[in-house]
Amino acid sequence: MTNNTGRKRDVAASFSDATDGYLEGNVLKQGADLEQLVNWCSDATCALDVATGAGHVAGSLADAGVSRVVASDLSPAMVRTATDEYRGLEGVAVDAERLPFSADQFDAVTCRFAAHHFPDPEAFLAEVERVLEPGGMFAFEDLCVPADPELAAYVNRIERLRDSGHVETYSRGQWLDWLDATGLTVETVHETSRELEVDAWLNRMAVPEEDRQRIRSLLSDAPADLETAFEFQYEADGDRLASYQTGVVLLHVTA
Repeated sequence: MTNNTGRKRDVAASFSDATDGYLEGNVLKQGADLEQLVNWCSDATCALDVATGAGHVAGSLADAGVSRVVASDLSPAMVRTATDEYRGLEGVAVDAERLPFSADQFDAVTCRFAAHHFPDPEAFLAEVERVLEPGGMFAFEDLCVPADPELAAYVNRIERLRDSGHVETYSRGQWLDWLDATGLTVETVHETSRELEVDAWLNRMAVPEEDRQRIRSLLSDAPADLETAFEFQYEADGDRLASYQTGVVLLHVTA
């Protein structure tokens, strides 16, 4: 298990400065994907939401009738945002790769749009397996990149410019390989996409102007295969990128 203490400290700091953007961002607080994650866990009685951010998943689980929901995040500011915004949540600041909970404590674990910030995804999955009771549900969602290593590297280069806490976005196949090495069982794999409006996406992390220009330059010069895969949409002048469809994978997993 790796430590990565300095990197994790930087991630916590960057998200402490971005609570408003994550709370209000439509791509995070609503959508059929969020509903799907909650539906997979609707019969749970004790759920843990890992890297809760502004608490949208945790709050939705509580609204769906899960009697105990723990909203956890590396950033104490994010935990406070989640527990202030949604009633009835328990909040705790924790490292996703070192969960301070006993074995078999939860019958559901969720994690949405967060694992690309984890330095050691395999350690995270091992912790999920440990804290889930037998038969428990793990509902997972994250960005995903094309299987082509060059396209994947290009996407991650852009993401790291936008977000200093970004470690790596992985392909669907990589997540399935890691899960196959655990005692968890993948029940459902759903690959989809979400539209990202470029300006809103940059605003959410308050990206400085110099980095915005570099990101837009990289998007303008993106490989044709990436432009096709991500369905780039341009403004009326045909030059400025307005939005694109980022890859997303949802996994329904049982312990």
